[in-house]
Amino acid sequence: MGCLNMNKYNLTNDIVSGLVQKINNRPSNTIIADRTYEQHTHLNQHILAVFTGTNFGLNEALKELSKARRYGFSFDMAITENGEEIIGSQGIASIKSSLQAERIYTERDKLIFGEILESVDGIIVPMTTQDTATKLALGIQDCFISTLLWQGLWHGKKVLIDFENVLSYRGNKSKLPMLQQMMNDYVEKLQKMSVKSVNKNNYLVEMLNAFKDGSNVATANNQYSQNAVTELEHAPRQVITESDLVNMRANNKEVTVPMRAIITPLAYDKAKELGIRIIRGH
Repeated sequence: MGCLNMNKYNLTNDIVSGLVQKINNRPSNTIIADRTYEQHTHLNQHILAVFTGTNFGLNEALKELSKARRYGFSFDMAITENGEEIIGSQGIASIKSSLQAERIYTERDKLIFGEILESVDGIIVPMTTQDTATKLALGIQDCFISTLLWQGLWHGKKVLIDFENVLSYRGNKSKLPMLQQMMNDYVEKLQKMSVKSVNKNNYLVEMLNAFKDGSNVATANNQYSQNAVTELEHAPRQVITESDLVNMRANNKEVTVPMRAIITPLAYDKAKELGIRIIRGH
């Protein structure tokens, strides 16, 4: 068992370390292109990145979150006990390096969650487990992260969550429709609790949109900044909810969604009620 755990930790570390190296060695022409938008929009926002008990999708999540640093986002990170075990100390060190996180919080910091929340402008959970989502939806505060997230919402902090692993565990939906429906319902409930749904294709887009209002935005050309953000807003969503569908339809009777988007049952019901045709894009 010890050898298996060590191999698991080494594999995670190798993947994350390779990602960090790729990020740090980006071609100069890519950096110049990024700065075209960066120089017009700079958000001074400090975000808590929360890692739960999974490493599924870690590579893609870090790649997207790392982009946010170039737009003025800075990070602290918090990790669950299961996350510490699965990702390992070397993997955590690599994540810290990738995000240039200033502080790392663990279960040992459970008594200072109030101070943690006061020090950040918002929270993003890039890889959410079903356990974390279920506890948050039910208001269960029995550990550091569940308490931190609930209290964050309670005190009006902006919370962004990636529900991919909640609705489709490691890429697989439940064989029991009832269990799948339960997870769908929890996601719907969390969105009604003002949780913003994000996915690995649009972390940066949603972070810019969520935190641009009320932030310290330095713009040389504000119109350019607004146009750029508007274009980014059309990036694909992974989870399409009832409210998303209504917002997307405008005056049309057709809504085009990404090919692999997850459409919740309530969204399907709303489409049927309003006579909206859902079209899968490419």
